[in-house]
This record gives sequence, C-alpha cells and structure tokens, in this order.
Amino acid sequence: MGLDALDYLIGAWSDESRTGEPGTASAGGETWSLALGGQILRREGWCEFPAHGDRPAFRHDDLLVVFVDSDSEVRALFWDSEGHVIHYRDVQPDPDGSGVGFVSDPSIPGPRQWLKYRFEKPDRLSAVFSVHGPGSPGFQPYLSWTSVRGPPVTP
Repeated sequence: MGLDALDYLIGAWSDESRTGEPGTASAGGETWSLALGGQILRREGWCEFPAHGDRPAFRHDDLLVVFVDSDSEVRALFWDSEGHVIHYRDVQPDPDGSGVGFVSDPSIPGPRQWLKYRFEKPDRLSAVFSVHGPGSPGFQPYLSWTSVRGPPVTP
C-alpha cells in the first residue's frame, strides 16, 4: 500500500463535534496535504477545549506525518503540543476503502494507541482515538470527532 489509499483525507476539515476524556471541544479541525513531492502525507490538527471544573481552557495542536519506509510499509509519526510522540507502525486502509487505522508500535514502552478514521462520503469523516494502557482489557476510546470538508474556523 502506498499513500494513494489515503487521498480522501487530503484537504481542510472542520470539526462538527469533538468529545472524550478532555471534554467537549469548542472548535477544531485538521488539514491534510502531500509534501516533499508526494513522499509524505502531513496532517496538522488543532482543537480548543474550554475551562472545565479546575482545569483551565487549553488548545491542543498536533502534527502527523505518514510515509512509506524503506521496506515499503506505511508508517506514521505523531507529535503534539502536550509532549506526546506516537510511532504508528501499522497503518492499514480498510479493504473496502472506507477508512484507515493507525496502530502504535507495540515494542515502545507505555500505553498503545489506535487512531481510526472512517471516510463518510460525501465530504465527511469520523475518527476515534483509543488507548490501551497497562492492565486494561483492550483499547478504550479516549477522544472521538466528526468533521466536514471545508476550512476550519479559527477563533
């Protein structure tokens, strides 16, 4: 598999909803683009969470770079403004072209992550980010969102 299976994602996406452990986001979106002559697919995402209880309002920014490695396997690296780094070793499109899953490298210590996108045509997508922590029975949803194609509204 090359990056072609992910062409549906290319463009700007505006969040309709984003909920989960951090709460409900007030705004957010992501932009996917090819870079380096089509050698990588780059996603820049952001969302803003209002203050809740004792937690102050905060903005989350992240970068995901998807690439084909020297073994012709699709991989991805993720960084965010909270200091997280995720090495996605297993990047697999759904056989019917309806989405793609990113599963973190099990050889790296700490919780495992699974990011699942579902392509909902026309021009919609949904995503779930799940975490499998030590001692947990499996992946548990942490954050989910739905988006529509179109530029995110930046507050």
